[in-house]
Amino acid sequence: MAETFTNSGVKLTTVSTTDIYQAPTSSGARAVVLSSLAANVTGTVSVNYSVDLTDSANTVVATIAKTIAVPGYATLELIPNKVVLTSGQKLRATSSVASGINVVTSVLEIT
Repeated sequence: MAETFTNSGVKLTTVSTTDIYQAPTSSGARAVVLSSLAANVTGTVSVNYSVDLTDSANTVVATIAKTIAVPGYATLELIPNKVVLTSGQKLRATSSVASGINVVTSVLEIT
């Protein structure tokens, strides 16, 4: 099985739920999320941030964070330890302010 380090950078441009990372969809694939950083880029406004783990059809499997306030110009390390995703699972995020949060997720993909 091949192992590849990668990252995903996403700007949450709306207040709708947005995919921030999806594990490879090949049979038996896994992804180990090493870190996920959420930066509030609005300035002085606090932004609420939520993240769910879903299956490939966007059904919530688990909530990782629910309505965490990220202060202006601050960064939150949401996943400081590892989270394993199975084939096709996703991390999906919501921000209370459009274009308020930028997310970087570092991952080891095993395919």
